[in-house]
Amino acid sequence: MPEFYVSTPKNQIAQQVSMLINTHNKLYKEHGIHTIMSGKTDYFVEFEGGKVVGCAGVLKRFPNMSEIRHVCVDTPYRSKGIASKLVNLAIANCGTELVYMTIRDDNVPSLKMASSLGFVFVKKHWSIDHFVITVGRRQDHGSRV
Repeated sequence: MPEFYVSTPKNQIAQQVSMLINTHNKLYKEHGIHTIMSGKTDYFVEFEGGKVVGCAGVLKRFPNMSEIRHVCVDTPYRSKGIASKLVNLAIANCGTELVYMTIRDDNVPSLKMASSLGFVFVKKHWSIDHFVITVGRRQDHGSRV
């Protein structure tokens, strides 16, 4: 199978990913080039005109379980299926049987997207100043987590 390469250097992609995450995800930790480049999360990105307009990360937490994280799409590019496409790509490449995501309970679009991809409710917990919902699925997503 052929490999595809992009002309944008990795550090520029990392900078754009960090800016996208910091702008659109309500995280308590600011990300920068260094945190993206030195972390263990692999990122799947969507480009439009040389600009990163969407991303989804996957972090292998255990030999049989991965976390999908940092899913976000720039505002003008939302509702076009980019997040779903990136999450599916991350799942297909995670190499584990189980995958999960944590989503703020007020993030209705992400909760709907997760449900449409076969994720099911696992738990709800309080985190600092909001509730977080954990959803999960198996690779075959025909059976419950």
